[in-house]
Amino acid sequence: AIGGLASGWLAWRWAPEARGPGTGAVIEAFHNHRGTIRPIVAPVKALTTIITLATGGAAGKEGPVMQIGASLGSWLGTRLGLSAAHRRILLLAGCAGGLGAIFRAPLGGAITCVEVLYREDFESEALIPCVTSSIVAYSIYTGIYGFSHTFTFPDVMLTDARELAVYLVLGAACALGGTLYVKTFFTMRDRVFRRLKLPVWLVPGVGGALVGVLALLDLRILGGGFGVIQSVVDGGVGLQAMLVLVLLKILATSCTVGSGGSGGVFGPSLFIGAMLGGIVGTAGQQLFPDIAQVPAAYVVVGMGSFLAGVANTPLAALIIVTEMTGSYHLLPPLMLVGAIAFIAVRGHTIFDH
Repeated sequence: AIGGLASGWLAWRWAPEARGPGTGAVIEAFHNHRGTIRPIVAPVKALTTIITLATGGAAGKEGPVMQIGASLGSWLGTRLGLSAAHRRILLLAGCAGGLGAIFRAPLGGAITCVEVLYREDFESEALIPCVTSSIVAYSIYTGIYGFSHTFTFPDVMLTDARELAVYLVLGAACALGGTLYVKTFFTMRDRVFRRLKLPVWLVPGVGGALVGVLALLDLRILGGGFGVIQSVVDGGVGLQAMLVLVLLKILATSCTVGSGGSGGVFGPSLFIGAMLGGIVGTAGQQLFPDIAQVPAAYVVVGMGSFLAGVANTPLAALIIVTEMTGSYHLLPPLMLVGAIAFIAVRGHTIFDH
């Protein structure tokens, strides 16, 4: 609650654009503001996100990093006196640099930034600048923090065609979970928090207080949750706990970000997808031990497929998850389940377009 109040006041006072996930603001600036984001947004977004996440907000840092990078790209384009078209490209390049570094996924970060702008298209002119920026940012970031994947994952591949039937179940689970996630998020944002008769800067404090109440049920919903995802990969989280974490994370993220707290929805999307994958993989192993032998594989496929559905970025989600985990052998089930989730959730997206 204290973190929500502090971040809410800072954003309200200095940069109202810094409220919420950040990705939607980048899309808005690209389409409707000639690629212009005020320079003050970058430091305000950084500070409010640090406060939100450090005090336990159930959100990710990836969306805010995209907005910070986009703000720097927009500022550079303005300083160089570039046209609106070229400023838009620099905005996306800055966005890709931030995402590629924080995810340690240079190609996935670049593809995400050109694909997330539209529901049925991508910005091809910005692809090369985005790839260049993402590689440079990734190299500097990993040069400081180490060249390693975000998650430690066993070397697994699809060796039994019968296992595709279990993956189809995961596709249905990601489709249902993605629809629930998107509808819950926008219901909480539009019908609950935006209707509160309170000053705007107070609302994130209310959201933070609700997250605190939810955390009394399970502390693992706080923050981005990447450590919990690794625990699921390692088999350290039970079936019932994963089911509870799916529901709690959806509510907690809706309260944190939907109330105007500064945090992203990429990280929570990966978290929810990982839990769904863990549920299907664990249940599959218990029911068909000779077919679904490695539940961790379903965690990775669930992450990529859920993100593909709720973000409407099937190609970017597939690439970014394989780069984060190094699980290139799982591309066939990732493509299958991701396509199912994308088609089923296509009418909904976690971002404002």
